[in-house]
Amino acid sequence: MELLKIKIFINYLITKINYTFDGLDFKNFYIMIIREFSEHDIDEITSLMKNLCIMKGQEFDEERWRTSLENHMRKEHSEVIVAFDKDTNQVIGMAQCSIRNSDNSVRFGYISNLIVKEEKRRTGIGENLMRYIVDYFKKNHLQSIRLSLKTKLDEAAIILFIKLGFHELFRVYELNI
Repeated sequence: MELLKIKIFINYLITKINYTFDGLDFKNFYIMIIREFSEHDIDEITSLMKNLCIMKGQEFDEERWRTSLENHMRKEHSEVIVAFDKDTNQVIGMAQCSIRNSDNSVRFGYISNLIVKEEKRRTGIGENLMRYIVDYFKKNHLQSIRLSLKTKLDEAAIILFIKLGFHELFRVYELNI
């Protein structure tokens, strides 16, 4: 009787897996490794940021970027997370995260510079980076996570953040003088 229950359960799981992945194109999905940044990654991460700036029509100051990255890494409770394509061993995405304190001393997680190579977008890399970071913050017993978005951001990024449970808290307006 127990063996029959196990067989039924296994068939149920196989059916569920087939249904869940029905119609997905697996050649666009990547087997990736997500880990903390090492100094060997700096050139590829710099290239990611430079390409993003070019794509968005923004200036890129490489020296400033490298200095800010080094400063970010020196801070306590601050990480740079990278995603690698397991087959090519190339960086395909990155994000920065840190633990911060609000004005009333409430600790929260902060995510910045989530970047995925343009040709690798919409394949789950950004979502996996975000889930890795969320787990990192949960392990550090944080109750909330914040991120800031630039206006005119790629709609897919907004959809990803909403999918992960983020909601708009406030808007910031700026006057250039």
